[in-house]
Amino acid sequence: MYDKFLHYLGKLIEAGLILGSVVIVGIVTAEVVLRKGFGTSLIITEELARYMLVWLVFLAGALGIRDKSHIRINALVKHLNPRLQVILALCAHGISLIFLVLLLIESIRILPRQFSQMCITFDVAIFYFYLAIPIGCVLMALFLVPKIREVLAGKAVETTDFQEERIDKHT
Repeated sequence: MYDKFLHYLGKLIEAGLILGSVVIVGIVTAEVVLRKGFGTSLIITEELARYMLVWLVFLAGALGIRDKSHIRINALVKHLNPRLQVILALCAHGISLIFLVLLLIESIRILPRQFSQMCITFDVAIFYFYLAIPIGCVLMALFLVPKIREVLAGKAVETTDFQEERIDKHT
């Protein structure tokens, strides 16, 4: 049930990332065309693109955890015995989870103050852009929990890095 939920949640996040990317590319392209071609400018482009990029980063971070595509250095880990690899994987995931919980707590603490603060160029509360932080933390934690379960079940200790996996697949 949880895996099915994460599957559909991942699809929803992917759709949000695509939509957000299209909007950013669209408004920045429109800004360039208007500025270079017509000597005018959209007022909201820079601020909107910046805040949307924050949302995209936090959403993509969740998918990075889901797909195990964050940067990791396995030069030492792959030479350790499997038991130590499991311990290190659990430590890494545990530290990540602790960081996400601390970031979630602090981001929730600052959110109430953001209701009254408005964006400079358009009339939207900064709150909606800061909301990316706690939502991103929750999403990342949701995708991290199955990774921890996989390690505990002995299914997912990574002993090779991405480049080695790609080389093996293509030879």
